[in-house]
Amino acid sequence: MKYFVAVYQKLRNIYMSQSSMENDLPMICPSLRVYENEELELLKPQSLLNDDQKKALSIIKKQNVAYELNSVPISPNFWDLNPNNALFDIYRDILEKNSLKNLEENLEKAVASQSAILFDAKGGDTKELKAYKKYQTAHEKAITNIASHLELFDSLDTDEEKTNWNDQLITLNNLKALAFSEWKVKGSKDIIEQELARINKNSDADLYLAMAQNAKNTFEAAEKTDVINNSSIHDINFIPYDFMENESGWNSIRLEKPELEALYAEAKNSNENLPSEILSIDYDESVIEAVEFDYSFVHLKRNWFNKNFMLSEMFEWKEPKKISDGKTISSDFKLPAITKIMMLAKNLKIILDSSITNDTVNNPNQLIYFDLLIMKQQLFVNKSNNQKFLKAVTNVRTIKSDQLNTLTRKTITAEAAKIPTPDMAPKPAQPVTETPKATPVFNNKINMSVLGSVRNIRPVTPAPHAATPVQPQPAPVKPVTPVVATPIRVPGIFVPIRVPVVVQPTAANVEFRVFDKINNDPIYKCAISIKGTNNNRIFEIETNEIGMISQMIPVGEYSIELRVDDYAVLNQKFSVTNTNPLNLEYKLQREEVKFKSFFLIGMICERMPKIPIN
Repeated sequence: MKYFVAVYQKLRNIYMSQSSMENDLPMICPSLRVYENEELELLKPQSLLNDDQKKALSIIKKQNVAYELNSVPISPNFWDLNPNNALFDIYRDILEKNSLKNLEENLEKAVASQSAILFDAKGGDTKELKAYKKYQTAHEKAITNIASHLELFDSLDTDEEKTNWNDQLITLNNLKALAFSEWKVKGSKDIIEQELARINKNSDADLYLAMAQNAKNTFEAAEKTDVINNSSIHDINFIPYDFMENESGWNSIRLEKPELEALYAEAKNSNENLPSEILSIDYDESVIEAVEFDYSFVHLKRNWFNKNFMLSEMFEWKEPKKISDGKTISSDFKLPAITKIMMLAKNLKIILDSSITNDTVNNPNQLIYFDLLIMKQQLFVNKSNNQKFLKAVTNVRTIKSDQLNTLTRKTITAEAAKIPTPDMAPKPAQPVTETPKATPVFNNKINMSVLGSVRNIRPVTPAPHAATPVQPQPAPVKPVTPVVATPIRVPGIFVPIRVPVVVQPTAANVEFRVFDKINNDPIYKCAISIKGTNNNRIFEIETNEIGMISQMIPVGEYSIELRVDDYAVLNQKFSVTNTNPLNLEYKLQREEVKFKSFFLIGMICERMPKIPIN
């Protein structure tokens, strides 16, 4: 976990150096979160979706992702998915239970006090207000004409043109002065503006009622049409809004081993918003020389959320559970903080020691981890510097598949499975598969079952009678030195899958060739996802510059998915019946499709002030 924590710490430091907001709370995400371009694009407001089919398909999908990104933090140490603690559910409950019980009475008073200068008996504009608007528009038009005329000066060449231009400017200024005079005399400018100033000065109550009522109306409309169908509640405005389509807002970074070690030490010593259980896990990352990735801080804006009405002196909250105290992040408060900014990464590359061979990586009986992330079983080589590196699996369907969950469970070593796990916290009434049982910090109703391939090795505490740290099983790489007195030791990034020797399947070398269907050109960097249909095997690889890639595949039945930008997804099946070499060829049809994936490293949350303020 060291280097994943180091990556988070680097992003935390970068963000904090750019922001001075005292209520900002950077928090690590301790589980694997991968979002595809398509998923996040569906969260955009409907007006920004040009594809009608996407609009039709977006309702359920966008609801699921919106619940994740709107999960309210309930721990001071980390942020993670909590579908039982979504912002819009909490916000709606606050709207229903606050002091709006006197709303109708207050609204009646507000209507009764409406200005006779501005509104007539029927609630329409008076003739004075209509005249005010008319002559105000005329004055603004006169100013616009002058601005447009001034822009023409640079294009003038002769003295005669400049003289004519100056005469026209004098005329336009006279027209502006005349428009202003008519606004004052015929448009009742002074009378209307005095009345507006008086109303605005005494409109705090009206403003509060308007904010509260607008927010309440949003959710009432959602209830009448069903929250699921009212997809506008799940809309999120991203800033930068186009981070999914281009490189706007993205920055590249490379962290060498010494810096990774220093960042981890910094995180461990400061222990700011980091669970001690994560810091105690010691993965063997000695073969990692550097980490490269692109990062972006993507702001989340919600049109339906407005905290200002809760900060009004008129706001009252008489429920037993307080909304927030401005200090504490816990489940004891209804809305202690809100999600504000995603700390996203993409194009992750793990630079390996030069001694690592292709055989070490291309092994059907192991998984490769970078802490929370599953890596492709393929060794890549940078032609410019001959550095060897790994890429992360980015196919969300693979990450969430049952096969990968099964394989992650099989990568627990026998000794790790024997570590005593004391029951330090009450178990939830409805436990889910991935919820840790030994660490209370992760037991805050977090629905971990949707995490897909979260590595199934959890922070545990050795029993009191254990005199020495538990040692790991032999791994293909040399274990690192413990970073704490009694670390939790787990295997390195190349983790064998525990399969009984007597039933270990044989394998064949399968060569995959991928070409363009029209011109037969080889397709470079085509992502290939292979899943066993009669076993739990999974392989994630991609083609080289000549459209080929080989992989040792055990005997069995498989489904294969091929994905690459600008081509339609191709799904087929194939069989490996014996150990003889097998050649498979696929041709892809061109289509406007983009496949991008983003890893959520952490979340910047905003600590709510004390509510209610009185």
